[in-house]
Amino acid sequence: MQVHFIGLGEVEMFNVALALHKKGDTVTGSDELFDESLKDVMRDQGLMWDEIGWFSNRVNSQLDFVVLGANVTSDNPELEKAKELGLRLVSCPEFLYELVKLKTRVVIAGSQRRSEVVSMILHVLDYNNIEVDYVLSSPNGIHLTEENDFIVIEGGDGPSSVIDAAPQFHNYQPNIALLTNIEFEEGSFYSDFETYAEQYGIFVNSIVKGGSITYNDEDVEVKRRVESSENPIRKFPYVTPAYQQNGGQIFLDTPDGEMPLEISDETALSNLAGAKWVCQQMGVDEVEFYEAIATFK
Repeated sequence: MQVHFIGLGEVEMFNVALALHKKGDTVTGSDELFDESLKDVMRDQGLMWDEIGWFSNRVNSQLDFVVLGANVTSDNPELEKAKELGLRLVSCPEFLYELVKLKTRVVIAGSQRRSEVVSMILHVLDYNNIEVDYVLSSPNGIHLTEENDFIVIEGGDGPSSVIDAAPQFHNYQPNIALLTNIEFEEGSFYSDFETYAEQYGIFVNSIVKGGSITYNDEDVEVKRRVESSENPIRKFPYVTPAYQQNGGQIFLDTPDGEMPLEISDETALSNLAGAKWVCQQMGVDEVEFYEAIATFK
């Protein structure tokens, strides 16, 4: 493929572009600002140009896709050129779905906790030598292969692009989903709590029929959005598991007795319970999960 990224300096855009570049696809891109943490990687991989800014001459009729970053404005000259040429314009989440739509998509969503849940899941899978693809909202946070069946995606709730105002996680159509919490912050993209929470209801309804959602039964709004959905999916509630605390260390109650953990707060314990459900759906049994999660920090 030949793909141009308008907004290559955004972490998610850069991650996808780098993955394509490593596969051998032809990748170009532009931006007005590049995070310092990305520049060395970009230079090493041949994705850094001397010119910073927008260059409409990089957009041509040979491109298979033009991928639009979340921060790109409607008057961007490269976007205008792509429209003139009638090229296929997609947001980064839309493009990512095109790349992975034949895989089993595991999407972790929620206002704050999703990153830790994803880290727990990937830790357990790695500990048990289970290879999966993943997409995270961090530099170098992507791994795409042809052979792996599962892909774990950290589903952000910000708008996808100026041509696709839907939250990023609406685009992935998960087979397996997890929803941690719904917590509105003033000054965010959304005008009020109800509008924000409604996006998570749409997310639940976007899960493929016959799929599943694991959800935090202790979050009132999560519980309401999941349990009111008529989408024919399996619903697995989770709660903070029973535990003991001794000398500042947490001991998780398991069928085989108390198990010491490296984590040290109730939020992490709640996230652990959700991660356990998802890992079991990905082929990890309970004993394997506990052995692995005991080493998670």
